[in-house]
Amino acid sequence: MAYRIIEEKCVGCGACAWACLFDVPKAKTADKSKYEIDAEKCCGCGHCEKICPNSAIEPRTDHRQIRKVTVNREKCIGCTVCMHICPEKAPFGERGKPFEIDQEKCTQCGACAMKCRHEAIDVEFI
Repeated sequence: MAYRIIEEKCVGCGACAWACLFDVPKAKTADKSKYEIDAEKCCGCGHCEKICPNSAIEPRTDHRQIRKVTVNREKCIGCTVCMHICPEKAPFGERGKPFEIDQEKCTQCGACAMKCRHEAIDVEFI
């Protein structure tokens, strides 16, 4: 689900780092003239791609777009991690009980699924 920065196109403006809700793009060089994206940390939301003024960001070849994120009520223990990690506060519920995801708020970034330690969040890909 990750994106990558095309090094030849990156002008080091830092817009990707500013736009990323999860602090993934980092300066690749000491003078911050080039940035890179850690594929293991990238949730694939695409905020960086949309804001890049030089079109230097593209999905990796193994990128899959998320269609829908849902909670598996049988696995969810209501730990609240998803609620705290979500930039849109789409997951909701009561601690100790299975959560739900407000589909109107969800941007399908997948961060909640990446952080869920109980594998209780199902992600449907396009």
